[in-house]
Amino acid sequence: MKLEVLSGEFGYANQKNLFKNLSFTLKEGEILAIVGPNGAGKTTLLKCIISILKWRSGKTVINEKELESMKMADVWKNIAYVPQSHEVVFAYTVLEMVLMGRAPHLSLFAMPSSRDLKIAKKSIETIEISHLADKPCSELSGGEMQLVLIARALASEPDVLVLDEPESHLDFKNQMLILRILERLAKENKISCIINTHYPDHALRIADKALMLGKGQKHVFGKVDEVITEQNLRNFFAVDVKIVSLIFEGMEIKTVVPIDFNKKIANF
Repeated sequence: MKLEVLSGEFGYANQKNLFKNLSFTLKEGEILAIVGPNGAGKTTLLKCIISILKWRSGKTVINEKELESMKMADVWKNIAYVPQSHEVVFAYTVLEMVLMGRAPHLSLFAMPSSRDLKIAKKSIETIEISHLADKPCSELSGGEMQLVLIARALASEPDVLVLDEPESHLDFKNQMLILRILERLAKENKISCIINTHYPDHALRIADKALMLGKGQKHVFGKVDEVITEQNLRNFFAVDVKIVSLIFEGMEIKTVVPIDFNKKIANF
């Protein structure tokens, strides 16, 4: 599997482009983290990548096919989208919610088969929420609901998993759980992942590649260590930072420490 964005350009009607000449490639089992300040267009970019929004120019290509030339049902068989967690009004059980992820594989009015049910249950097991299978989604915490949405996406058996700020509004434990699950899906299931995140630390921790978006169509793409740098964070976020490295049980962990606003760049 290979996903490419080629010369992507997008702006809302009667507005300037949010980004222009944007290109990147994501290979099987790789994780791409998209980072940038509020208003840079991170969520908009995700929607362009998966054809919810149409590029002004440029294209998204998956497995050598342009997404805009594909039927949406076929797009959703290849790509699964997890939006930011939201409140669920209807009291679907977790199993029922995850089973909805099989919709791209069902014809109109068709009922889920025993195979669909098996895949849904397997997705729940993979995300480690089997103990919640019969619980109404309306009774779940934000962290639990985010895991359910990932399991629902996984049930569609995608090649690419696209997640919009999957770890936002979660406590430390649930943030780490989400990151661990995404790492495992990429390494073991060979699912490519694209995530928007407000946390440069998280990009450094799990991503292979990073795309940093800034206002005024600025962007930089490359290996995560080449993109998440003190200089780029200073330029894109107007914050002076230090990237600190530590070794824990033989593993190098990098964290971003904010120092102060960069008064030469910040414009309030």
